[in-house]
Amino acid sequence: MFDVFVEQSRLMLTGIIITFVSTLIYKVTPTGFKSAGKYRSKEQAVVIYLAAAVILGLFTPLIYELSKLVIAYVPIVSIVGVFVVSANFIINQSVPMWRHTTPKTLLIYGVGFLLMVLGLLLFTWKIS
Repeated sequence: MFDVFVEQSRLMLTGIIITFVSTLIYKVTPTGFKSAGKYRSKEQAVVIYLAAAVILGLFTPLIYELSKLVIAYVPIVSIVGVFVVSANFIINQSVPMWRHTTPKTLLIYGVGFLLMVLGLLLFTWKIS
């Protein structure tokens, strides 16, 4: 089971990175499509969406290779922490009414960062 997680974690990390970057490029809200902080027309939205899909698609093999390096050199506990923090960020970016500074959100960020640090501490302790 653990081996399957490690094997597939490269794909998961690649997907999270792609999703994270796409949330920085554009955001779909109940009232429209935002990119670069401005609402866009339907035509602009289609162009931005397609351009993002093509560009991120072209960069996916590079991001996958980067993910392989991260998985090889970063402890799995730290990677889970990165998954938690990234997922929390992406979800909070996606839902317009949710804030990054609520107590629950900050607790989730804290758990994610704690996992990152714990993984690195365990890794350095293991090396010593």
